[in-house]
Amino acid sequence: MPFVRTAPVLFGSLLLLVACRPKQSELDAINAKLDTLAVQQQQLLDNLSTQWAAERQAADQEQAPSNSAAERLIRIEQGLDTLAADLGRIEDSVSAVKNARAEPTPLVRPGRPDPAARYRVEIGKSHERGRSDALVTLVMWTDYQCPFCKRVQPTIEKVRQHYGNDIRIVMKHNPLPMHNRAMPAAMAAEAAGKQGKFWKMHEKLYQDHRALSDETIERYARELGLNMKTFKRDLQDTALEDRIKQEQLQGSTLGARGTPAFFINGRFLSGAQPLTAFEALIDEELAHAKALVKKGTKKRNVYKTLMKGAKTKP
Repeated sequence: MPFVRTAPVLFGSLLLLVACRPKQSELDAINAKLDTLAVQQQQLLDNLSTQWAAERQAADQEQAPSNSAAERLIRIEQGLDTLAADLGRIEDSVSAVKNARAEPTPLVRPGRPDPAARYRVEIGKSHERGRSDALVTLVMWTDYQCPFCKRVQPTIEKVRQHYGNDIRIVMKHNPLPMHNRAMPAAMAAEAAGKQGKFWKMHEKLYQDHRALSDETIERYARELGLNMKTFKRDLQDTALEDRIKQEQLQGSTLGARGTPAFFINGRFLSGAQPLTAFEALIDEELAHAKALVKKGTKKRNVYKTLMKGAKTKP
């Protein structure tokens, strides 16, 4: 994990971006923010290290070595995305210093979405939770076998409860190739969706991301009261599989290759971020949406309006 060793250097170098001499109180405030973010960053990296070790051990027992290596690369990529997001917030704090002469450059890796840009994320036939005229739409790409996707679910539920009618949650699939039960789980969610139980199955599939056998999925279906004959038939529906693959392709085209990945009114947020990261971006987009409504845009047209000028790829 090379970025673990370089993170302190990156944090320290950001202090040099201030070319003037701000007031001591302003410096103290920034240093306090830096200390807090540094602790949070180290906690994140420690968690990633622990998770990687567990994932490698499980992969050595259950999967081919090539799959284990591929999964580790995905986790490293997610960690880098999260690091970039944290460093971006530090840059924002530094740039806010009065009379600062140097403006930091956002950390954007080639082929990855720019968090400052807006991307055109079509909803299509993906499953939605919330009002269609919500001012903020959060689109999530998920993998039911991904531990980070499981970890962020309580955060998404808190977001949904906090913002109420102002937020719409949209779920899209990205069953990663190293997760051999991710596609069957996605198919189970879609098959349940044909009987009006997508979100119920969605929640059950995250109860234990390591226990997604056919027997477990069938048990979940029975617990939800699904018509089992219809459910088993739909598990083999190639049209559902094609839709899942189309959602994968859509995410990849937008630069969101890992999971979980989020677009909030088209703005990118990567990884199992803390609640504060979601709130910061949602609050910003909510204020922007309210301004559009105040100028005459109908609430039901806010998302459509935002998508008109959005980018189609990184």
